[in-house]
Amino acid sequence: MTQPYRPLMVALLGLGLTAGVYAQIRKPQGNMPSPETQQQLEMAMENMAKVMLDTKMEDRPGYMMKAQEEASARGQALFNNADLGRNGQTCNSCHPGGGSTAGEAEVMMKGRFPMNPKLPIPSLVGAAATFPKYKVPNDAVVTLATMNNNCVKMFLMGEGLPLDGQESRDLAAYVSSFSNGEEVAVGQMQMMQR
Repeated sequence: MTQPYRPLMVALLGLGLTAGVYAQIRKPQGNMPSPETQQQLEMAMENMAKVMLDTKMEDRPGYMMKAQEEASARGQALFNNADLGRNGQTCNSCHPGGGSTAGEAEVMMKGRFPMNPKLPIPSLVGAAATFPKYKVPNDAVVTLATMNNNCVKMFLMGEGLPLDGQESRDLAAYVSSFSNGEEVAVGQMQMMQR
């Protein structure tokens, strides 16, 4: 498979998996999905129909690449937006260009600790390729979008983004762009600095 079509194949595989999950979840079961999960699945099916039914086969790669580029551009704007938090910092303050300032960031949890702890600032290069993985603050296996919210809350003192919202998806798309060409290592702990 040639390199330009790899993202298309990954997107189509993702759409196929989404359709399979959707088909399973639509079967009558004792445990129904949450309304949020149901809403996400409905949106996935609408998007799949838009691409598969409303877009000519030869136009699909361009459509998908354009949508990905637009999401990443919106995510880049969020990454550099001080309004994401309440302390005047941005994601780019600690991760310029996706890298690291190689210092430590203070965890902003006033009243929770006698003094706010400091954590090393990792590079975001390759970071998206390590998700999902277990994170101590959540005591759970989390997605990249959830990890982005951890940072917004702990380091920018923001509210976080609704995980099912466009802004969360856009920020994840941009942060994922720092992992292009990196080896996928799901679950890997990454504290290295680049």
